[in-house]
Amino acid sequence: MKECVFCNIVKTGDNKSEKEKNVILYEDELILITQATGSPVRGYLMIVVKQHVNGFAELSLDELKHVEKIINKIKEIYKNYFNIDSILLEHGSTEKGRHPQSIVHAHLHLIPFNFNKDIENELFEELQLKPIASFQNIKVNEDLDYWFYSDPKGKCYTSSNVLDAPRSIFMNLIAKQIGLKLPYEWRNSVTKKEYIDEIINIFNINRELLKDM
Repeated sequence: MKECVFCNIVKTGDNKSEKEKNVILYEDELILITQATGSPVRGYLMIVVKQHVNGFAELSLDELKHVEKIINKIKEIYKNYFNIDSILLEHGSTEKGRHPQSIVHAHLHLIPFNFNKDIENELFEELQLKPIASFQNIKVNEDLDYWFYSDPKGKCYTSSNVLDAPRSIFMNLIAKQIGLKLPYEWRNSVTKKEYIDEIINIFNINRELLKDM
């Protein structure tokens, strides 16, 4: 198995990147939260499962409830700060991976960003997303290669075994909407220092709200 960047972060706090070091913003026994490397927008977070699993669908229902509780608190904090409802995105990739560069370790994107209608339609078309009742229902994808999206209203959608979607589709659709050059390659990009400082400040100010989650 190739070296896992998220396992390195879990074990040492180091993503072994000279371009951008990860900052651990929150951590408990199950997950840690860090900024997204090469983020094109403010407030972009990665929620990472500490255990090396393919996707959040492999967690137990109790673990998913715990993650959802933290997500909802961060979304509330972000709503107050950014005045926008955040979205959630995940590609639960299996060990075989769709692409050689796929990161096969559960990580959920939480972003204070809303797709416009055209871009959201493109997301639905590319990933063939269908509605599910709640975040916890991603368990239907356990052991599958799957996609997950939660829109600004908290409605959840998923699909599985869509193996021909464009690589890094989430960041590329964000980049497309805000007019960045495509394809957007996060590995060659660096999150602006002011974006990282802003996220650190948000989490520091709200440390007590997240303390006993």
